[in-house]
Amino acid sequence: MTISFAPLFGVLSLALGSGRKAAQIVARIVILWTHRRAAYRLAELDDRALKDIGLTRSDVLGVLDLPFRHDPTVPLVHRRRARRQPPPPAVSVRLAARDGRAVEGRGCGA
Repeated sequence: MTISFAPLFGVLSLALGSGRKAAQIVARIVILWTHRRAAYRLAELDDRALKDIGLTRSDVLGVLDLPFRHDPTVPLVHRRRARRQPPPPAVSVRLAARDGRAVEGRGCGA
């Protein structure tokens, strides 16, 4: 007679996998709740303090309208970075002939 432990190990691995998934879900809920609390604390700041951070009141109130499953801090970080990015440099084109002399007064297709 042979005793097989395969079904037992399958049930144990399923239980452990479910436990891991449940722990991940709980951790995600805690993170979302913590970040939402931080956004509410930002909403309590005055406009001057928000400007120092690089945000506006409408930014903060806008992310608080998002559903709970969305992290409110991600859009705030993106908006802040977009405002702090330096403008792209102006593009200048300088034409030169093959011998290195500057070419002036020539239009397209001339």
